[in-house]
Amino acid sequence: MTDLYSTPHRRFPAPTLRVTASPGLGSATATVVLALRTDASEAVLEQAIAAARRENACVRAVVFGTDTTTAPSTSPLAECSRLGTALAEAGLEFEVHRAGSDLAEQILDLASTHAARLIVMAAKRRSPVVKLLLGSSAQQVILEADCPVLLVK
Repeated sequence: MTDLYSTPHRRFPAPTLRVTASPGLGSATATVVLALRTDASEAVLEQAIAAARRENACVRAVVFGTDTTTAPSTSPLAECSRLGTALAEAGLEFEVHRAGSDLAEQILDLASTHAARLIVMAAKRRSPVVKLLLGSSAQQVILEADCPVLLVK
């Protein structure tokens, strides 16, 4: 018997979160994952570019608005396009994604799928009470990642 009430049915395919990518991405042998908050300092991008050059790796990035686990982490497409342009100008292979509903899971999935050598993540200083109440995707990534995580303010 089919349970039509509790089983979700998709009428339309889920839209992809991937916004842009370089043409030679498939030839990349190593990956650096970049989690870039829209209000982060330029140092975050600089660290990711330096790590990708050091590791001879591509950059797979997720652009997000906030890293709390209780708020939507949507990111404007303009920010994703701007990041893609910056990575292309740096001469790196790349792909840029919008943030999904679970930012930490999205970052960890990119890192594990592509055997990332490093995760570079924008961090925001919060009090312990705010972290306890709102949660933090950065904390979840640090706890569950299989590779080193570099938090940049």
